[in-house]
Amino acid sequence: MITRMVTFIKSALLLIRPHQWIKNLLIFVPPFFGGVFLADSGVFLKMAQAFLAFSLVSSAGYIVNDILDMGSDRLHPQKKFRPLASGAIGIYQASLLLVVILTLSLILSLRFAYGFLFVCILYLALSVAYSLFLQHIVILDAFSIALGFVFRIEAGGIASETRVSSWLVLTTFLLSLLLAFGKRRFELSAFSMSTPFRKVLAKYKMNFLDTVLGIFATTAIVTYSMYVVERGSKGFLITVPFACYGVLRYVYIVQTNSGGDPTEALFKDRNLLICVVLWIVITALIIYLQDILGLFNKWF
Repeated sequence: MITRMVTFIKSALLLIRPHQWIKNLLIFVPPFFGGVFLADSGVFLKMAQAFLAFSLVSSAGYIVNDILDMGSDRLHPQKKFRPLASGAIGIYQASLLLVVILTLSLILSLRFAYGFLFVCILYLALSVAYSLFLQHIVILDAFSIALGFVFRIEAGGIASETRVSSWLVLTTFLLSLLLAFGKRRFELSAFSMSTPFRKVLAKYKMNFLDTVLGIFATTAIVTYSMYVVERGSKGFLITVPFACYGVLRYVYIVQTNSGGDPTEALFKDRNLLICVVLWIVITALIIYLQDILGLFNKWF
């Protein structure tokens, strides 16, 4: 009995994919850039609740996707091991888990302005639409993924009551497109097209994807630079070279067939990881240095 329970819990965790929740850290971006974390001690707890609420919604989207894609997942060299595709969890159990996590997400979402719940609903609707048909439409499949990241940014702005710059939204969208098309290129080069586990891949061509990567790498850097200029802080210009290197490093990883999945690339490529960490640290120091010095003087 205990063994079966442990097995079910492990399968349920695989189904809701908590390792993918790292993408929802974008919710913290608006208050982070808004400089409110040290100014208001309650913001972090509030954002942690928003993060959990949105993560549960994203997990609901994964469950719906796995239910709808069971057939194609069984043909995929990696996805065939997912709980539903492998038979570790049945549809009834998955549906029950779906209801539970959506209920929990609703309870948490009601702690914020109704706009937050609206964005969560839009994200879930996008996830379902992606599972039903958008994932099969060339180009729109990547645009759908990128739009999901924009929803995360907007949700973070609403939850923290922080204004989100239009340049930041554009940067998020374009960078997300870069990552989405980069993943498509990786899939196209890594797996044999004789097994149609993702039909939309047959519609992509390597030359097209390489061109698209160049376009979105360039525009993402430009829009981020415009966001930096909009902030009006010359110190913030220091972050631009790090952003440029990070973007170009990802393109290099993809085009040398060294990877393509954004999460794996971040943790497996040491140069990219160091760049991202340095960018975060330097950005935090620029935004919060005065607050940090103020706290230091207060304490000592």
